[in-house]
Amino acid sequence: MRHGGNKGRNKGEYDSHLDFARSITAIYGLNLALSYENAAVDRLEQRVSQCTVPELKKNLMHHLKQTKEQQERLKERIRVLAGFDVGSGYSPAAAVPTAESGRLPIPEPPAFLKTMMDEVGTEREKEVWESINDLIIERAEAIMYRAGIQALELLKIDKKTINALKKNLSEEQAFAKWLEKNNPRIAKKLMKQQMLEGKKKKKKRIADITAAAEERRETTPSEAEAATAAAGV
Repeated sequence: MRHGGNKGRNKGEYDSHLDFARSITAIYGLNLALSYENAAVDRLEQRVSQCTVPELKKNLMHHLKQTKEQQERLKERIRVLAGFDVGSGYSPAAAVPTAESGRLPIPEPPAFLKTMMDEVGTEREKEVWESINDLIIERAEAIMYRAGIQALELLKIDKKTINALKKNLSEEQAFAKWLEKNNPRIAKKLMKQQMLEGKKKKKKRIADITAAAEERRETTPSEAEAATAAAGV
């Protein structure tokens, strides 16, 4: 009887350690996702402040709100999993929602091209590039959440945690879908505005040069007048 009791106790301890290992692994993954959402909030706040396209700015603001909610979902599930009876060897730092930011997957051009774009690129051109980066980030986050959901299912983590990731995934996919659908139209509009503006500036430049030339002709003495003046006549 005592031997059987030991076996039962050993199995219970094994299951407890297994659940602990699963929870810590899940917390690590959730914190990784949270670090990317922290970075996403910083970028979205900057995008909202700089965006020049009203309808895009409105959607960026909406997704910024969603992203802050995504942060809270992740934090909540981390705290829930951290409440597990972890036993000895527990490291509190491993289960605290991170305040750090990861690096978002934004393409980086060669240095000379980036310098050229920064120096001579127009605000409209930069807006087009940034909206492309928005889409890249959203697609990457969707991939991250899909992989995270699969991992949590393999770890047999609770449904509420899995559903939190599914909710985040749904929001990332929805915004990515909107960007993919509307980016080409917005880019076309921006480039058309830039070409019209460039044409107007070119016409104004030509007009300014012509006016300056006319002014010089009016204020500069003719050759005959200059000769007369030189002779003291």
